[in-house]
Amino acid sequence: MDDTEIKIIRQMQQGDEQAFSWLYHKYQGKVFRMAYLLSGNKTDSEDILQETFVKCYIYRKKLREAERFESWLIQIMTRTAWRYLKKQRKEQPAEEIWETKENQPSEIEILNQVLTQEENKLLYEAVARLEVKQRTVVVLYYFNQMTAKEISKAIGCMEGTVKSRLYAARRNLRLLLEGQEKEDFYERRTV
Repeated sequence: MDDTEIKIIRQMQQGDEQAFSWLYHKYQGKVFRMAYLLSGNKTDSEDILQETFVKCYIYRKKLREAERFESWLIQIMTRTAWRYLKKQRKEQPAEEIWETKENQPSEIEILNQVLTQEENKLLYEAVARLEVKQRTVVVLYYFNQMTAKEISKAIGCMEGTVKSRLYAARRNLRLLLEGQEKEDFYERRTV
């Protein structure tokens, strides 16, 4: 984070709406992507994004160090998403995420795309079946390339807890994906 951004964050803390707008445009994509990976639903993600930035503005004076703005914002988004998902208590439709593109590639490219999409769909469905706190650390670690230390600061827990959740999530993903492979194998044999 450079000095210019720190200055903008401090201006936002003083109520400068242009500074807030600048920060919104800079971080909206990242926050939306994380919300989308957690919720699996575009509409819910938009709601989480909006609520995150509303809270960011309302609680702007509670940010003690401007240099920690990004992790503070991620913490707000994470807790907002958890509350939102808990309140919604609904399954996340993976179909919304895996829309196909209408290009005319070669047959080999089509086959590769289909296989990749199917693998991604299975992986996303497995991630979506994880408990929300495990899903959160997986999204932050693998999809946002955050370290365990950064995640612990962002979601407000110990670094060891993050590592424990990652370990449990990997184990659960492996079990879910292996179980899916066995189900697919038996389905093909009975057809």
